[in-house]
Amino acid sequence: MTDPVNVSSTFCPLPWIHLHAWPDGKAMLCCKAHGGENDGKIGDISKNTYAEIMNSDKMKQIRLDMLDGKTIPQCIACTTDERLNTRSFREDSIQRYRQDLPDLLHENYTLVDGTLVNPKMLYMDFRFSNLCNLGCQTCGSPLSSTIANNRVDNISETINLKEKRVLSNRGTITSFVYARPDFFKEDILPYIDTVEGFYFAGGEPLMHQEHLELLNYLDDNNLHHRKIIYSTNLTLLKWKKTNFLEKWKNFEDIIFLCSIDGDHERLEYIREFSKHDVVFKNLKQIIEMKKTHPEGSARYRIHLCYTHSIYNCYYTLEFFKALIDEGILEDLDHIEFNCSYGDNNSPAILPEFAKQELIEKRNKDRVSEEMIRAFELFPEMKQIFDSVDEFLYDEMPPDEFDRLISVKLINSMEKVEKALPWLHSVIKRHKIL
Repeated sequence: MTDPVNVSSTFCPLPWIHLHAWPDGKAMLCCKAHGGENDGKIGDISKNTYAEIMNSDKMKQIRLDMLDGKTIPQCIACTTDERLNTRSFREDSIQRYRQDLPDLLHENYTLVDGTLVNPKMLYMDFRFSNLCNLGCQTCGSPLSSTIANNRVDNISETINLKEKRVLSNRGTITSFVYARPDFFKEDILPYIDTVEGFYFAGGEPLMHQEHLELLNYLDDNNLHHRKIIYSTNLTLLKWKKTNFLEKWKNFEDIIFLCSIDGDHERLEYIREFSKHDVVFKNLKQIIEMKKTHPEGSARYRIHLCYTHSIYNCYYTLEFFKALIDEGILEDLDHIEFNCSYGDNNSPAILPEFAKQELIEKRNKDRVSEEMIRAFELFPEMKQIFDSVDEFLYDEMPPDEFDRLISVKLINSMEKVEKALPWLHSVIKRHKIL
């Protein structure tokens, strides 16, 4: 169709080769594409197959708009990253699939109306279930069965999930596979032999039966060269008698995205039901697997995913001190310094006096020995760290901080005081003022 190298400023190959789906069946362009109407929803995989969604009218128009260089509302995350001169997922995807672009854009595959002839799947990212053993403060019931177990304030959500037949009998586990018992046969097996990369997240993916079946299929069929990416809370490395450390030794290309947002009491509050000693022990075991394997550095990359939120924003330096004290920092391959989703999780909802205290603290932290070392090892992290201050003044709904206190924090103030004393003091002073 057109030049595959410089297609347009908004072009991304993912709508040609990929869909991302949440446990309730919500399908999106990718895991970053939460912009636009309905938080990025472009289909429902609990009702339609991969091929049907890929050739829906909405997807065909998105592909045509990308080829024309039009702004894609769903892609606001990548647009923002590129505005901040940070490498975006769109740019990474173009680089990764550059050799595939001529075939993807050829008239034999992409028709003039945007239809794909026998849609391909080169990148698989289905969140099969919300089954999870944690109840993280920055998460919610759609991605955590632990939080869903305490879901008492959203009856409409429960009714909707039941009507879609994606909710377990107990009303806690959400999985689109319930509504499509032949999903593995219809949307996994026809593509699995040509998929180049698999992304497993959840919930906690190491607890998902679908992940285990897929991993065993790849292992049994000697497809060890396929790229695997995990987003895991690192609370377990064994499940249903499967020792994942032993299984992973057969594979040649694994990236571990280790979701750790703090240390000690802070970690155990922010990621409720996690244990510092368990998580850091498991992280060290993965590092040891990488170090002791003859090809470890080529096979395994360990990324620490630190989600910056209202809960840990004051304690970034303390977290990196813990990484250094545990002897972990130098063994990491990358640190992803992410800003949390959701207005109620953002430091931007803090009262003005707290924002000023936070900026002052961060200015001191920035020149500390520990943060300087972290910035030397991971230069991209410094750029994002420095940009956080401007996000403190993003426009937020009025009284969002009061709403967070009254809805979420009021019943756990003792825990907040123990784990996050600065945030606790902000709450107390805010009430006085």
